[in-house]
Amino acid sequence: MANDKPGRFDHLLPILKRYYGYFWFGTLATAFSNALILIVPYLTKLAFEAIQQGQPSAAVFRLSLAMVILAVVAGVFRFFMRRSIIWASRKIEYDLRGTLFSKLLTLDPGFYHTSKTGDLMAHATNDIEAVRMMVGPGVMQVVNAVVSTVVSLAFMIALSPKLTIVTVLPLTLLSLVVNRLGTLAHKKYQIIQAHFAYLTTRVQENLAGVRVIKAYRREGSEIDRFAEASRTYIDMNLSMIRLVGLFGPMLAIIVGGVTLLVLFVGGREIMAQRLSLGTLVAFFGYMGWLTWPIMALGWVISLYQRGTASLDRINRILNTQPLILDPGKSKSSPTKVKGKIEFRNLTFAYPRPDGTTGAPVLSDINLLIEPGTRLGIIGPTGSGKTTLVSLISRLYPTQAGQLLVDDIDIRLWPLAPLRRGIGFVPQETFLFSDTLEANIDFSAEENRSGRVVEAAMLAALHEEVEGFPQRYETILGERGITLSGGQKQRTALARAIMKQPAVVILDDATSSVDTETEEKIFANLETILPGRTSIIISHRVSSLKNCHRIVYLADGRIAEAGTHDELLAKNGPYAALYRRQLMEAELEKM
Repeated sequence: MANDKPGRFDHLLPILKRYYGYFWFGTLATAFSNALILIVPYLTKLAFEAIQQGQPSAAVFRLSLAMVILAVVAGVFRFFMRRSIIWASRKIEYDLRGTLFSKLLTLDPGFYHTSKTGDLMAHATNDIEAVRMMVGPGVMQVVNAVVSTVVSLAFMIALSPKLTIVTVLPLTLLSLVVNRLGTLAHKKYQIIQAHFAYLTTRVQENLAGVRVIKAYRREGSEIDRFAEASRTYIDMNLSMIRLVGLFGPMLAIIVGGVTLLVLFVGGREIMAQRLSLGTLVAFFGYMGWLTWPIMALGWVISLYQRGTASLDRINRILNTQPLILDPGKSKSSPTKVKGKIEFRNLTFAYPRPDGTTGAPVLSDINLLIEPGTRLGIIGPTGSGKTTLVSLISRLYPTQAGQLLVDDIDIRLWPLAPLRRGIGFVPQETFLFSDTLEANIDFSAEENRSGRVVEAAMLAALHEEVEGFPQRYETILGERGITLSGGQKQRTALARAIMKQPAVVILDDATSSVDTETEEKIFANLETILPGRTSIIISHRVSSLKNCHRIVYLADGRIAEAGTHDELLAKNGPYAALYRRQLMEAELEKM
């Protein structure tokens, strides 16, 4: 049976293939650079022999000039080596970061419920950089080492097979040491990256919640918690550095020992007149080029271990399958939402990360919303109101035949036209760190900046914007922190209006505004809601009076449904809520 489990490099290889040409060119440049520079030790041998033989100084000068020319040309090739491979690694970094970001935008809300923002940010920054170092400088040094080793060994064998054996055999012992230390480095770096993600999360949460921290005077404790996490991160890195630091001294000891051994054996060969001094000098030159790749081996292994550990973390995201799959477009696919929505015996439970589901949040929902009608939804906190409307935008999966849009199973709708036809104002407003105009115009698929003021007027926001120093060019802080809660909600409402959708969903979109402003907003919406299917969630009965139909949800079920007058006549939970809110309003006036 074939192994269907994704490999470590399955997502990286297609990106690498786009830049194979650059790697091949860099490899050739490396080969030429090393081939030329490695001729220099042999020319040194000839120069020594020329001096010993008493040849004219012109001959020695020509050999010296040849060495300089070879070094210059080799340097040019080395520049092209770095230019090609490092450039390709930057392009790979760009593509991989784009692939990761694109993947994150396709994942379901449930994924973000169980993932920390700081962890995801670490993937997009630190982990991507570690992969780049592996495929850029790491690959470059590997190619450089392989070419240097092959060419150096060829010259060394030609100069003295005996000294070559004396050199190579002790160096083979390094493979066992490198393998053991490399495995330990990989494990340590995985732990370090996980803690770096935690550290990033602490910073992100503290910056996002700085007002809460200040309100409760928790600055000191948060500074202490961050300092403790930072110290742990430093300790982990110091442990990693100690491990990596073992490479250098161990390599130096082994290489130093090999050098002494070669000097001893080579000296005896010279004394026995079986080897010339120039040959021994050239041999030491090639031995230096052979031991340099081994000296750099620790750094390359470290890059590989860091890169693969980071790639494994990135792959966990890239291998995550979204619960909502886009069926794609076909000739029979619907292209435009008209506004009819129907729930048929719908039962829903939120999916868990392990693939199971929890307790049902909605049970046996049967509801028909005709095109152009206005539905009000009300009920106690936790009754499933937000979950119900979230399913209409297909943010979570539903079973076959339980939710239909325009008489078509929602699972058969391509996501683009479905969501294009729905204007959703969520309960928790999110605004970008951009201008007010850009936030309102965000939902428009084409530039409709001329309608921004009109949308703001309908959301009862325009008058307040006129009082801002830069009006619609005002830069909002992170998550719209410079606006009040009511202004945020009205900005989100204006953004939905800009979309001109067939279905408008307002999820408690006026909870942060006063009753007078709310009445003004709904009066303005009367100009755009007719002809559109609208679903309004509210905790205020007064907001739903004019709806064609009102549904009261309790414990994930429809407790009762009807018009405002019909529900009052039933004298059920809706009527009890209405009387309680009337009493609260009267008490506020006293």
